[in-house]
Amino acid sequence: MTLTFFNYAGMTVTAILTIILLFMLWRQKRAGTEIEKRANLEKQSLYQISILKEIQDKIGYSLDIEKIVDVITSSLRKLFPYSTASSILIKKDKLVLKTRVEENVNSNFLNQVKQTMLASLNSLVGILPTEVIEELSGVPLDETKIVSVQSFFNIPLIVGNDIVGLINISSREKSLYREDEMTILYQIVDQASNALLRLQSVLETEKSKLTSMISSLADGVFMVDTNNNLLIINPMAKQFLGIHENLPVFNDVLIAIGKQYNLADKIAETLQTNAIIEEKEVTINNKIFQIFITPVSKVGASILLHDITVEKNIATIKEDFTNMMVHELRAPLTAIKDSAELLVEACDANELKRDQQKKLLIIIEQQTKNLLEQIGQVLDAAKIEAGRFNINKTPSDITEVVNNTVETFLAQAHKKQIFLSTQVSSPLPKVEIDALRISQVLNNLISNSLKFTPAGGKIVVSAKTEDGGLKVAVSDNGIGIPEEDQKDLFSKYYQIQTTPHQLAKKGTGLGLYITKGIVEAHDGTVGVISEGLNKGTTIYFILPVSEGAPRIIHEHYPSFPTIPIPTNVN
Repeated sequence: MTLTFFNYAGMTVTAILTIILLFMLWRQKRAGTEIEKRANLEKQSLYQISILKEIQDKIGYSLDIEKIVDVITSSLRKLFPYSTASSILIKKDKLVLKTRVEENVNSNFLNQVKQTMLASLNSLVGILPTEVIEELSGVPLDETKIVSVQSFFNIPLIVGNDIVGLINISSREKSLYREDEMTILYQIVDQASNALLRLQSVLETEKSKLTSMISSLADGVFMVDTNNNLLIINPMAKQFLGIHENLPVFNDVLIAIGKQYNLADKIAETLQTNAIIEEKEVTINNKIFQIFITPVSKVGASILLHDITVEKNIATIKEDFTNMMVHELRAPLTAIKDSAELLVEACDANELKRDQQKKLLIIIEQQTKNLLEQIGQVLDAAKIEAGRFNINKTPSDITEVVNNTVETFLAQAHKKQIFLSTQVSSPLPKVEIDALRISQVLNNLISNSLKFTPAGGKIVVSAKTEDGGLKVAVSDNGIGIPEEDQKDLFSKYYQIQTTPHQLAKKGTGLGLYITKGIVEAHDGTVGVISEGLNKGTTIYFILPVSEGAPRIIHEHYPSFPTIPIPTNVN
């Protein structure tokens, strides 16, 4: 009895120990499985990170999905075994099928992979292009091997909402791939696609900004690729070249330029030499351009058209002005020099009478005034351009300024048989002006009217209040100003070339420019009214009037005689 008990107890202890041992072995195995699982997960995570980093390193900021797929398929061997890793991409009117062979297979195996991929892609997107370009890499095919596809899976390539292709993993071994392995590859492809989509969005935004900036440029800009396809052209370039098509091609640009400039050869030259070509002056459609042709790495060339027509015209005008000033200054200086020499010689010989000496002195005085006036105009223009033109305002009576200025021209108007009068409203407010400078403005305007109004014509100088300001105008019925010239009338050095007899009436071209500067220094505005050639001209300026300015009533208006139209003129 005692022996039986001990045998039973021993068996119980043994059983318990066995159970404990089995439990411990199970726990150890389970712990090992968990460790192995975590290791695999870490390995897979590191693989995903390394793949994404490799994609970034190899493609940079490229939007080429083909490069991304090549990186993925070339590194799949690190994740799981396979016989072939293939990709098929839809590229416009063709399919690109790439296969990397890792184990010996035959052409029948590859054809199975191809048909499987085409059938799967067709079910996803519908009709496919018929042209298939195939690329093969890896170990050579072995036609002696009798193998077929035993395991495979496909991962679609999706960018945004578009299916652009798929990746296929195939093996000659049965039941090789597990769901978790397929999930890993799907995650990698999905992450790469999302990164590509984000990059595409960023680049599209930057492209939109760049396009907007180029479109707003005052210069003409367009770009061509290495095959002379027009990539972009801004509105100013189309305007310069006279291109009206919404979507022009490079041939439209060449036709617009014509034989005036061999653009195609210049682009070829800059691409060949990889150097910027600068053309200083090229005339296209009656405009003068600087042209810069710049090679753009791996893209093509950009062309910039900078319109220098105005600059060239200004340079020509300045040159003409310089020549004219030399001529204008030479004449009075010669007169002064000759008169002075005669006086010196006469004094030595005591040959000139007093009245003759006086005439020579008058010539010297007049020519000196003329010189000072011309030099003063140049200095005034320089001060205006530099923003250093100063005026001294005092409360003034504009009627007095008008009357005094007009009176100095009465004799000249009478000599030219021109009717000169004033038309000044009363009462007029006092204004804060520099009376000498406003008188200079009137001098310029009346002098111009006397130059370009024929005998028998009329000139009226008027002053009145209008729209809260004081408007002063000089009107004539002379040769008038063509509409196309009116916009440039107050420009520096500008002179109208409309009539043959005007060539004999050239001046410095600064008078109206200075007039505008003086008026604007008074916070006023200046303008011109003319219906065209031979229809007369009115040039006016408006001065601001401070609220509550005292009014001046002139009971005896006008205060000076006017010159009537001569009796021998109709």
